[in-house]
Amino acid sequence: MKKYPNQEIYERDNFTCQYCGWSGVEDFEKWNRGWLAIDHIKPRTHGGGDNHDNLVVACHTCNSVKAATDCNSIEEGKEIIRLKNIERKKWFNKHVLKKIT
Repeated sequence: MKKYPNQEIYERDNFTCQYCGWSGVEDFEKWNRGWLAIDHIKPRTHGGGDNHDNLVVACHTCNSVKAATDCNSIEEGKEIIRLKNIERKKWFNKHVLKKIT
């Protein structure tokens, strides 16, 4: 059977986002909604490499929110995402729901 790029990372992380826990193993629709990808814990733009201990499975949302923010661990990535989501929620409330936060 042909292996796909980073398949071993997906298998190691059980097709589950290492930041929020979104799992894609239950069914195709859930897997597809998560739009799982490989994330560099420490982004390449900040000196991170392609070694397996710097790569994790991340859902599209976490991967996009964390972006290329300098980060050195999964726990630090979770905190970055948490803090950015607080700001994103404030923006959503102010501009989409038109609420004052």
